Amino acid sequence: MKKIVLTIIIAAVSMLTTKAQQNQDKEKIKKRVTYSFGADVGVPTGYVSNYSSLVAGASLQAEYPILKKTAITASAGYLNFIAKRGGKGVPFIPLLGGLKYDFTSKIYVSGQAGMSFYGGRDEGDGNGGGSGEKYFTYVPGIGFHTSKHFDVLFKYETVYVASSSRSYSSAGVRISYNFNLN
Repeated sequence: MKKIVLTIIIAAVSMLTTKAQQNQDKEKIKKRVTYSFGADVGVPTGYVSNYSSLVAGASLQAEYPILKKTAITASAGYLNFIAKRGGKGVPFIPLLGGLKYDFTSKIYVSGQAGMSFYGGRDEGDGNGGGSGEKYFTYVPGIGFHTSKHFDVLFKYETVYVASSSRSYSSAGVRISYNFNLN
């Protein structure tokens, strides 16, 4: 009887030790910050499409893994709604934070929100759009890891201007180069 009890105890301890080791292995995540520099291009949608024909810009993003397939993102950039017929464009400087979730090794979804600052000059005409004014911004998207260093993100970006109840929105793409500093 003692041999049976001893065998059961040894087997239980062995199973618990193996299970604990498996859990530790699963929890090990590369805690490396990944940076990316991207070119943004898009087509204006909604109200702003009457005045703008192209959206162009660039952005720098950092991503920090918090779970095996999930990362926190932070980005800063420049986005310009280029005016039609030689008019003035409307530039914004977005500062965003969000999450990125990898469905597979190649496909991910991303969602960011934050503030965009008006990047143009204040004309002093009382119509808003003064330098440094800030507006709520959100950017959902779906992306693809095309290689170890390149991503393509299809996104819909909206800058909501509350004072005029209008949005500067665009459907676009961000093509980025990814790198690590460590």
